[in-house]
Amino acid sequence: MRATLAATLPAGNETVVERLRRGIAEAGFDCNCREAANDMLDRAGLEEELVRRAGGLADARKMRDAIVIVLALLGELDELMPDEPDRSAFHEIEGLFQDVADFAAYGATAAIRAAGQGNA
Repeated sequence: MRATLAATLPAGNETVVERLRRGIAEAGFDCNCREAANDMLDRAGLEEELVRRAGGLADARKMRDAIVIVLALLGELDELMPDEPDRSAFHEIEGLFQDVADFAAYGATAAIRAAGQGNA
């Protein structure tokens, strides 16, 4: 049973619909139900793509909101002087800039997901 289960696990980025479509093709069905199955899989694929795109858009918005919060925290930069006795403040600012970079990178990836397949 385990070998059969391992063979059905997703390979790479293949979607559930793609795996089902491949399974139907490999089964070699010779009936009228193949067209109905393909139509159903087309609809399911569109729904799956919309869910993926909505998730990408939601993630991009979350990253935007996180960046806004970090930018507010970076306002403390205006209060620092070069001779600041607490040098750890500069390390905290560095960390905030790194957070912005990380959030922006993830947001960019999420925006690509929101664009959908074929629009990267």
